[in-house]
Amino acid sequence: MNKVKISYNLALICFCMQFVLLAAGTFDRPDIKIDTAWALLIGIILTAIKGIPWLVLIPGIIMKSSRIMAWMSYVCLVYFIVWVLAAFSEQDSVLASLGVAVTLLQFSAAAYYTRLIKNS
Repeated sequence: MNKVKISYNLALICFCMQFVLLAAGTFDRPDIKIDTAWALLIGIILTAIKGIPWLVLIPGIIMKSSRIMAWMSYVCLVYFIVWVLAAFSEQDSVLASLGVAVTLLQFSAAAYYTRLIKNS
């Protein structure tokens, strides 16, 4: 498989994982009880609000734009800060540690994709 395809697919997988982690972080709190459909809808809306910077990038990601992939790298840095703060604020936060790892992987893959496209 081509390096460009591998880096793009890896960045895309991590992109999707970010939404899963954001949703898990939204619903995995002791003060939130999901006992009605309304509570579930509010949780989904909160996850979408947290993911607005990612949602803006979707059209460019579909078009495989190198500029959007570069912007994805910058957006990753913001979420990296959020995940690191969450990892240090809670005891044994596996979710936050996983978020840090996924964000690092996504940043590296998006930056590598951008570099490969610019050099070719």
